[in-house]
Amino acid sequence: MRGGCAGQNPGRIGAKGDVIWQALFWAALALLVYVHFAYPGALALVSSLIRAAPTTETNDSPPSLSLIIAAYNEERVIAGKLENTLALHYPADKLQIILVSDGSTDRTVEVASSYASKGVEVIQLPTNIGKARAQNQAVGIARGEILVFTDAEALLDSDAARRLVQQLQTDEVGCVVGRVQYTNQDRTCVSEGESAYWRYELSLRQTESSLGMLAMASGSIMAVRRALFQPLDPAVSEDFVLPMALAMRGHKTVYEPTAVARIPLFQVQPRAMLQTRARTITLDTRGLFLCRAILNPFRYPLYSWGLISHKLLRWLVPYFLIALFAVNLLLIDQPFYRFTLAAQIVCYALAGLGHFWQRTGRKPPRFLGIPFSFCLVNAAAAVGVARFLMGKKSGRWEPVREPIQ
Repeated sequence: MRGGCAGQNPGRIGAKGDVIWQALFWAALALLVYVHFAYPGALALVSSLIRAAPTTETNDSPPSLSLIIAAYNEERVIAGKLENTLALHYPADKLQIILVSDGSTDRTVEVASSYASKGVEVIQLPTNIGKARAQNQAVGIARGEILVFTDAEALLDSDAARRLVQQLQTDEVGCVVGRVQYTNQDRTCVSEGESAYWRYELSLRQTESSLGMLAMASGSIMAVRRALFQPLDPAVSEDFVLPMALAMRGHKTVYEPTAVARIPLFQVQPRAMLQTRARTITLDTRGLFLCRAILNPFRYPLYSWGLISHKLLRWLVPYFLIALFAVNLLLIDQPFYRFTLAAQIVCYALAGLGHFWQRTGRKPPRFLGIPFSFCLVNAAAAVGVARFLMGKKSGRWEPVREPIQ
């Protein structure tokens, strides 16, 4: 009798184990579906039920602007950037242009200084202290009511400054972010994948903005009220922490798609994109940790929902994928789970084939490029989150500038 009972236990334990593994499998799958499909769908549904009040443009007496360009070894693009900035349709007497060189070792300062007669103010920092600290230095001499942050490689449409300002007509709006558009989106599989990802990202931001729950921006084109600015922490991304800090103080961030910054995507090869994305996610993860009070759903219901769904869970997607695959292996004795395992293997095999195709110098077909780009993005997220958890720094700010052909 005792032996019989002993013989029955393994079966019961195994059945319970299967139930647990199946629950974990479906939980991981549900989270993946939620991040990529259910959250955007829920946003769209809520947005369709709520109409945002139109913004009234009153530029009879536009506010003064201080446009800040942080640059590190940008001699190739800085002249074009300054010409573009000087051509903005904004009253010259209300536009201050500041270029801060973060310890550049090339001719960036020399080229920028040649525009001093046209009103460009140049700050030359002796060493590379980081983008955030460089921007803090520039804000120290800013005289404008509005601070506009932009990157050296970003060319703004002529009406971009005016479009940003029109969204700052009410005191509740503290930050406005424009639309970044890549000019070489079809160059490689990496740039094509990044462009598709960025279009998806911007659609989420536009919907979140319409619901008053946007808490992120783009460093290439971002406007902030000078009175609300607080010195930037070099260990975080300014375009992520600034909007969160403003939200916690009761000020909204608004997305303005008609204020356009056109930039070439320099990270068109897998290694460069992996490094850049991993660094950004390390900074953003640290920033969210520092501003973790905004994740309290009782104080900030919409912001917490958006940040958890849009950012935190997305950064954790690679870990959900690993869990999904590992648990699937434990359920391989069941036909349905053999199918789901095969589907995952095929997806990763296509991504690997896309990687090898990319290495030949040719852009892989779309059915290979999409899984490859998906895996590349999630590999960067895994690295970025792991670096944060291990307490590692993101590294020195040194923009990637691969040759553009």
